[in-house]
Amino acid sequence: MRPCATACCSMASPEAARLLRIARRDLKMARRLLDPDVEEASWGWAAQQCLEKTLKAWIHATGSKPPATHDIARLLLLLEQAGVETSELLPLRAFTSFAVQYRYDDEPEDLSLDRTGWCNRAEALIEQVQSLLG
Repeated sequence: MRPCATACCSMASPEAARLLRIARRDLKMARRLLDPDVEEASWGWAAQQCLEKTLKAWIHATGSKPPATHDIARLLLLLEQAGVETSELLPLRAFTSFAVQYRYDDEPEDLSLDRTGWCNRAEALIEQVQSLLG
């Protein structure tokens, strides 16, 4: 399998580029929610949206069309099936709960996540996928 830093695509996808623009917007929102007074569930939803769109952009870059899903694990599996090494990305799976479960929970569990660290990781992932598009 190709490592995730070197997986490539033959042609830049307009849909991938569009999704990365939206992912950057979601990341900007997540960064605005770094204030500890903001509930983690609200920040996590923005971060999840950013990660989901970034992974979908990557799937487009491999020449496939991503499914309409919030399931990060499913998106990672599709990338793996496309030949992308995803082991370093597996921790992203935890963010699926922000899109599905915590979004509608009036008292969500606080996971005490390193918000700044995750935002930085999301930004690096966006840049990695952007580099695949050329």
